[in-house]
Amino acid sequence: MENTDKRTTLLSREAKERIYQGIAITRLPQFLNRTLFRKAHTVITYHGVRNTDLAIPDDCFIARSRFISQMLYIKRHFTVVPLSQALAMAVSRRRTGPPFLSITFDDGFQNVYDNAFPVLKDLGLPATVFLVTSLTDTDGTIWYCALNHAFAETKQRSIAWRDRRFDLTNPENRVRACRTLQEMLKEMPHDALVLEAEGIISSLGFDPGGGLPENSPFRILNSRDIQEMRKSGLIDFGAHTHTHSILSLLTEEAQEREIRSSIDRVCEVTGRPCTLFSYPNGEAGDFGENTRDLLIRNNIECSVTMMRGPNYPDTDRFCYRRYGIESAMSDHRFMMNVHHMVWVKRSISRTNRQCLRQGSEQIH
Repeated sequence: MENTDKRTTLLSREAKERIYQGIAITRLPQFLNRTLFRKAHTVITYHGVRNTDLAIPDDCFIARSRFISQMLYIKRHFTVVPLSQALAMAVSRRRTGPPFLSITFDDGFQNVYDNAFPVLKDLGLPATVFLVTSLTDTDGTIWYCALNHAFAETKQRSIAWRDRRFDLTNPENRVRACRTLQEMLKEMPHDALVLEAEGIISSLGFDPGGGLPENSPFRILNSRDIQEMRKSGLIDFGAHTHTHSILSLLTEEAQEREIRSSIDRVCEVTGRPCTLFSYPNGEAGDFGENTRDLLIRNNIECSVTMMRGPNYPDTDRFCYRRYGIESAMSDHRFMMNVHHMVWVKRSISRTNRQCLRQGSEQIH
């Protein structure tokens, strides 16, 4: 049954890719973006940009070659502007020319400086980097990256966690175990999550506080490189909380500490006011009205999510939409996302499901 499900999923992906490729040949997405979505502001987000393959693949870490290809496409088809500048522009008055797009990075990995920044400089493309500030100038990393590193390097053949045992005798099982535990931990309040992650890392044979090697793709930016990027005039910086906590799982007092600490640290490192914020995880249930009030009190002007869709002048600035760019995203799928075609398809599907549900309720 499991193999049948896998084959069905694979066929579905292959069918979608053929559809995307066929639509791309027509150049319909570019036409609709210049017409139907001519007033829209598109925001895309990355996390890490890697030079080599990871032992345990992670959707957040895109290959540098694919990143270059995507940046070249963006430069041809969009007017790329910093997020802060796009917000200040009278987008509603723009009737001609390529649509606006902004590039962002979450977490602030060192490889943004090493692998992405040279590409952005060569192409003259601005971007915004959101920092997890407790990790700046350390050899630590975000919990999910620490788990990835430990699972990739461990000599253990299995691991027990709560009522489950995970086999680690081959690469596929390691990937499955790492991803399963990441998803389960993500549901916990941050303090509990960190303790559980540290326990798992210890069980895998590593010191949770031992830090990462210099060449690790999971290392976080240092102040020197942040300042160099800031002085280039191409890169802005925003806050992404102090410890990468999902804010809705915290008390209001703890949210205040996370937000205030991260904003203060961004200001300290960059020497500039911090007016932009990115919600960790960034889905609808990861922040609330109290979060918005805290951000406003701390002089944040815009908070970005991981909810997909175009942005307009009347879009809620504290629920700003972005398209997450994943490592396995093909060129055709990338194009369908940045031109809003995937969002249109999902919106239509969602509307059809709602209509069917309402019709069923009326019948009964």
